[in-house]
Amino acid sequence: MRLTGILALLCGLTLVLAVQDLLLSALRLPLAAPDVLVAVVAAVAFARGPRSGLVVGFLLGLAADLTPPAAHTIGSQAFVLCLSGYLAGSIVPAVRGTVLRPILAVACLAALAPFLYAALGYAVGTGGFRGVAPAAAAAALYTGLLAPFVVPAVDFVLSRGESRGLPSQRSQSLPGVKTLNRRTSAGSTQVL
Repeated sequence: MRLTGILALLCGLTLVLAVQDLLLSALRLPLAAPDVLVAVVAAVAFARGPRSGLVVGFLLGLAADLTPPAAHTIGSQAFVLCLSGYLAGSIVPAVRGTVLRPILAVACLAALAPFLYAALGYAVGTGGFRGVAPAAAAAALYTGLLAPFVVPAVDFVLSRGESRGLPSQRSQSLPGVKTLNRRTSAGSTQVL
């Protein structure tokens, strides 16, 4: 990865963490906040596959664990986002076909995340499952409402990297997301 790619990754990571911590958590919605981290990790996994979703989930989760104010066990968000990214990448063939399927998949992953956090807390003796179901339902609703904006934006950003020669693992674009692809032929560039 070139220096510009690393800088772009760091800027994107900082932006996503800032949106999650400063804007969405400050909304004070009932029961839960929208989980833009799960939506971004799922969108990357939809576009690039389970391995990329796993790596991006781990890196984004670890950065979120280390960003103040972290009032939880370090590594819990990394584990949950890592698993969410892998699951999202594994179900890519099932989400192809309509615009609604990726949104529902992101909502389901957002509903799964509070249960995973509670299970990790229970495993280390710092929490339980009381109140997790309503929080999971609220997180699924809020993140599902956020997903139609996040998934196409991440797909657009990743497709811009592909047009500049970065490798891709996907075979087709997400349904409902249209981007310009540049192809070179005989030394000239055409925009299709």
